[in-house]
Amino acid sequence: MDLREQIEEYEALRSGQHQMFALASFNELPRALIQSRIALGLSQKDLAQRLGLKEQQIQRYEATEYAGASVQRVQEVIQALGLQVREEVVLPRAL
Repeated sequence: MDLREQIEEYEALRSGQHQMFALASFNELPRALIQSRIALGLSQKDLAQRLGLKEQQIQRYEATEYAGASVQRVQEVIQALGLQVREEVVLPRAL
């Protein structure tokens, strides 16, 4: 994604056009968290304050798409953003 596309995506998020982000897999959750923060009009500093963390920690989480974050921390971010995440676990047809 080039810079122009990133700016367009950011502006679309900030405009309030999105009310829901559909995920095809659990791997897409980190990006949805970042997009949700932006769509809600919150800065990284705002989210950090809600979590009692330093802004730099949120910057690291988002730069790595939450790769170093625990499941508990991801749940805290979801709560701090006021999101509803619906889970679905699909079993394989055969083992």
